[in-house]
This record gives sequence, structure tokens and C-alpha cells, in this order.
Amino acid sequence: MPLLQRAGATVLDLDGARFGHASARNRAASHGKAAVLLFVTQDVEPVGDGWLETLLQTVKRSEVAGAFGRQVPRGASPEEAFMVGANYPEQSRTLTRDTLRSAFGPGATLFSNAFGVIKRAVWERYPFPEIVMSEDQAWGRRVLSEGLEIEYVGDAAVYHGHQLSLGRAFRRNFDSGSSLQQLKLTGGVWGSGLRHLSQELAWIAGRYGVGAAAHAVVYESVRMLGFQLGRMEGLMPRDLARRLGEAPRK
Repeated sequence: MPLLQRAGATVLDLDGARFGHASARNRAASHGKAAVLLFVTQDVEPVGDGWLETLLQTVKRSEVAGAFGRQVPRGASPEEAFMVGANYPEQSRTLTRDTLRSAFGPGATLFSNAFGVIKRAVWERYPFPEIVMSEDQAWGRRVLSEGLEIEYVGDAAVYHGHQLSLGRAFRRNFDSGSSLQQLKLTGGVWGSGLRHLSQELAWIAGRYGVGAAAHAVVYESVRMLGFQLGRMEGLMPRDLARRLGEAPRK
């Protein structure tokens, strides 16, 4: 933080409040003054120069609410690298209301506030909703349903990769299942998940060997278990949900 402060940045802390993905981002956005808000998490690193200008160019049209860029999984585990590649391909695309007709799943990311921009006027009308996780997907779904557009920009990229233990993979996907269940985006999860798994195992086996593919079976089984249990959070005692999930809960 001293480095940011010396550079003239305004540094905010939680002031004793419980962390929340949406609340933290909304609070930061409320301190912004520009017409376009940039969201970059602490664990991403831009690839090359010109990425910001590229993102800003895409939101000049009045119907575009925001834009997000490609994520390159440097240092990620094979499983996470495949997931990132599916969600953030090289080719750009425009997301519209028609995008919501497709089943949600791997490769169907609607927005990412790990690396993206939003018009301030749009954020003021549609701030990130207070859910456990996937607040960026909820935001993307909302603005697309209102007839606005979101640009995915493959030419603007950051490095962003994870190596998760089985425990963290379970907890993160518990949170994901809980949030996506609230958003009613889990209808086709088994079909899209099994297709994703078959493609993932073939990719990992070809690149990393059969042993890595066997580990991926275990990893994805744990991830899916966490996701499915997260879908049932509403039926659980609150203390149990707090133990199974990673994000703080009320």
C-alpha cells in the first residue's frame, strides 16, 4: 500500500467491515470520478502495452455497458489453465441479450471484474449485487437483459492463473454453486460440465501425460462435489455453510 500511496492512489480499507466481493468493488467504484471504471484485481499482471486503450475504445458506443479482456493462465495448474482457456479465448465477441439464451457453463463467461471496465453511469444504475460470489456474472446478466451490450476483448490481456489445493477448489466451487443457484444459472450444469471434463482430460493427457489426467479426474470430482453442495446451501445450517465455503457469509 505505501507504493500505491506514493503514486498518488487513494487506498481504501474495510474499516472493520466483513469482506464481500460485491461490496468491496462497489465501495471502490463509489470513489471513482472518471466516466469509465477500471477493475483489476491484485493477482493479475497486464500483458504488453496498450491494453487499457484497447478496452476503452470498445466502450465508446452508447449501447456498450462494459468490456473485459482475455486472461492468460501463467503459472496455473493444468485444470485451471484449461478452464481459463475455455472462459477467455483469443477471439473477441460481442455479448447481447441473445447471449442469455445459451446455457451457462464453461466458456460462457458474461463479464469479469478481475480485468474489465464499466461505464460509471451504468454502474450507478446497476451496481454489483450482494451475493457470495459471481457478482460479475450477475451484473453481466442484468445489463444484458436490459438490452445493453458487453464486449469481450481478446486483444487486451492479463496474466491470471491459480494453483489450488483440493480443499480450496472445493470451497471456491461451493461458493460458485451457491451463487449460480441464486442466479438460476445451474440448469444445464451436468451436460456442460461433462463435455468440459472430456475435453479437459484429452487436453491434459496430451500435454502433461496420463498421470496428470488422473489427477484432473480427482480434482474435478472434488470441484463438482463442492459445486453441487453449494447449490444446496439454502437447505443447510448457516454455520455449516460458513465452514464449507471460502467467502465470508452473514
